[in-house]
Amino acid sequence: MSLAQLVYKWYREKPNQTFLIEGDNKLTYEQTAKEVAKRASSISAGDTVVHIMFNSVESTLTYLASFWAGAKVVAVDPLTSAEDLRFILEDTAPDIVVADKEIIERERKTFEGYKVVESLQKNEVFNPPYDYTETEVGLVYYYAGIAGRTMQVLHSAKRMELNALSLYRVSKLRDVRGVLTVPLAHVLGNSVLGVVLEAGGSMYIMRKFNANEMVQAVGKYSINYLSTVPMVYDALNELENADLSSLELCVSTAAPLFPPTVNKFKEKYGKNIVQQYGFTEGFVLTFQPQEFADVISIGKPLPEVDIKIVKEDGNEAKPSEVGELWVKAPWLMLGYKDADETAKVFVNGWLKTGDLVTSDERGLLFFRGIKKRMIKYKGYPIFPRDLELILKSHPLVIDAKVVGEDAGTAGQQPVGKVIVKEKKPDIENELLNYVNSKVAFYKRLKRIDIVDRLE
Repeated sequence: MSLAQLVYKWYREKPNQTFLIEGDNKLTYEQTAKEVAKRASSISAGDTVVHIMFNSVESTLTYLASFWAGAKVVAVDPLTSAEDLRFILEDTAPDIVVADKEIIERERKTFEGYKVVESLQKNEVFNPPYDYTETEVGLVYYYAGIAGRTMQVLHSAKRMELNALSLYRVSKLRDVRGVLTVPLAHVLGNSVLGVVLEAGGSMYIMRKFNANEMVQAVGKYSINYLSTVPMVYDALNELENADLSSLELCVSTAAPLFPPTVNKFKEKYGKNIVQQYGFTEGFVLTFQPQEFADVISIGKPLPEVDIKIVKEDGNEAKPSEVGELWVKAPWLMLGYKDADETAKVFVNGWLKTGDLVTSDERGLLFFRGIKKRMIKYKGYPIFPRDLELILKSHPLVIDAKVVGEDAGTAGQQPVGKVIVKEKKPDIENELLNYVNSKVAFYKRLKRIDIVDRLE
C-alpha cells in the first residue's frame, strides 16, 4: 500500500481515532481522509509535486494528498534555498510547487516561472486513493549519499510502505503515539509517519523542535514513541523536572550517538536509547533490540534485510573486521535518475552503502565510518562535491576541496581548501560569502583556507 492507502484503511476501520495533532488542532482519520481527498482532487495521477514545507497539519495533508492522487512527490527540506532549490526545480520541472508562505517570500526569485501555491485547491469530492504499481515512482529525494552528490533518488510509493511495516513490527509497540521532530523530506520524518500509520496511531507534529513543547506534548498526549536525532536527547537531558514517563521506545538515528547522551538519559529518565540505521537510498535497514541497549550499536538487520560486510580485498569480513556494508531489501530505491550512477552502486542486487561497519558474534552491527564522500552536521548530509562545484564557479578559483572538520556532538562542519589565481586582500571572506549565500544554513562553509596545493 501507499501511505495514502493506509489513511484510507483507518478511515474505514476506525474513523474516530485521532491521527494528527498540532497544538490544540486535532484531526481524526475520517477528517484526515476527507481533507486529503479534497486536496488530491486538484492533482492528476503522474503529476510532479514539489513539497517544500515546514512540519504542520497542512504540510502532512499536502504530502498525503499527493500520494492519494498518484503524483510523484519531490520531498524537499524546507531549509533548501537559492542555488540548491533552483537546481531541483530545473531538474524536476514540477507541475506544482506547494510551499509555506515564508518560503515563498524567501525564494520569490527562485520560484519565478513555476506554479507555486501555499495550499492545494480543495474540491468537495471523495475519490479513493490511487493504486500505484509496484515499480511506479511515487517519492523523489534529492540526497544521494552513496554517489556523493545531490541528484534524484527514486522510490516506489508502494515499497516504501513495506519499510514502515517492518519497523512497526520490530518496535513491539501495539498502539503508537508518536512525535514528528524532523521534516517529512527526510527518511527519518517519513519513517515516523509510516510507523504511526501502520499502527493506526496518532502523531504530534512539531514545526521546529522545542524541548519544553515536547515535554508538554508527551505528558498531554501520552506519547510513547520518539524516533529522532541525538541532539534532541541532548536537549532533553538539559531540562529540569521533565516528565517523560509515557515513553516506551526511544530511538536515535541520522547522526552518531555518544555514550554520555545515552547514560545521562538513562540516569535522568530511566529510559534506554536504541538506534536504527538508514539512508536516503535504502530507508531504514537496521534496528537495535531493547535487550542489547547496553551497547552503542546500530543494531541488527530488519527481518527482510540481507547484509554482507565486504573488505577492501573483496572478501567478506569476519566478526570485528571492518568492511563496507552491502544490503538487499524489498524497499531499496528504484535507482537514481542517472542510470550510470545507479549501475555504480548496485552489484547483483546488492546496494553498496558506502558506510563502514563491523559485526560481533551476536550479529550486532557497529558503525565505523564512511567510505563515501559525505559530511554529517546536526544530522544533515553535506556532499563536498556540491560545495566544491560552487567554489570552482568563482572566477578567482583554480581548484577547491571541501573537507569535514570536527564540530563536537554536532558532527563535522565543512571547510574549504582553495587554490586561487590571485591572493587579494580578504579573499577568504569573499569566497565564504559567495558560497554561503547560495546554500542552506547547515551546508555553509565554516572557513576558507587558501593553499598552494590540494592533498
